Amino acid sequence: MMLVTTFVQLLGVFGIVNSCFVALSPYQIRQIGANSSKTKRGTPIPPTSSNGSPWTAEQNMRQMQSADDAFIGKDLAHFHHHPNATMYLDVVTHNRNYTVLFGEGDWTVALTRATGVNDGPINTLDGKLSPPTFRTVNPTIMTITRWSEGQMMEEYLWQDPLIWYRQLGFLPVRPAKDLPEIGQNPLLGKPAPESPAANKQGVLVSDTALNAGKFDARSLRLSTNATVYGFNDEGLNVDGWLKQLRVLKKAFPDLRINNKPHRQLIAQGEWTATIGMLSGTHKGALQLPVYLASEPVAATGKTFELLHYTICRWRDGHIVEMRVNIDWFGIIGALGISLS
Repeated sequence: MMLVTTFVQLLGVFGIVNSCFVALSPYQIRQIGANSSKTKRGTPIPPTSSNGSPWTAEQNMRQMQSADDAFIGKDLAHFHHHPNATMYLDVVTHNRNYTVLFGEGDWTVALTRATGVNDGPINTLDGKLSPPTFRTVNPTIMTITRWSEGQMMEEYLWQDPLIWYRQLGFLPVRPAKDLPEIGQNPLLGKPAPESPAANKQGVLVSDTALNAGKFDARSLRLSTNATVYGFNDEGLNVDGWLKQLRVLKKAFPDLRINNKPHRQLIAQGEWTATIGMLSGTHKGALQLPVYLASEPVAATGKTFELLHYTICRWRDGHIVEMRVNIDWFGIIGALGISLS
């Protein structure tokens, strides 16, 4: 049974029934082999192929766009869907052009927005199935994919559930239609050629500093005018991001990104992306996004360990833009926090 899809969680919001996709979390790892089922791995796969002549990153990025073309055109024969899936599709991924698209070896990283109308049943925050809202959503979607011979072999999918549920009306304060996003703003000045190897090393230095609680711009390799997306609608400046890190460290004193090694670290040109595990023990008051809780949540003593993604844009050895894709609902579930 083939489980590889592109932006599969979109289909759940837009009405998948009787489908093998329903049970899959958007944060889950899918790995496909000749006779394999869903598996997890903890070591990085090198960004090169050993099967004959390796496909280039550019060829794999072309395949990524082709897969999304099939999705948009409802050409499910070329979208690798399960034959028993029933889908109600009125959704388009913005793949020409993606907001961000880069690759290294067998890996591609794509970040984009999708637009569609919720015309199928959807689970609410309490787990109950709700009728269609018929509201339009345009969330940010990310996929990091490993390719072999033009086929997706492993895919990490992420979407921002807070934005989705706010756009659908299940959480308060509907966001603006066109929120700022990484990669949308041109950088001033002529950049020097970026070194992907140096930027990879910069990622390791930055994450090591974060694990050590060194929350200053220099240690974290942040440019003084850096913007960090993923924690509010507009993006955080450096001071705002450092403040957010201190808030998280107070709630989770052992907050850690497992970066030795990352599950995967990908770099091309001015871009890097990481897949890793983020963990922490809830020993202090946790301030959740205002859409989820108006008051800090008292310590539960419980621990979480979840997949965590970042995309960074580099200039002269410093991060000028960063998107942090944090799984708030996964953290809430692991800590046993009720949103009622």
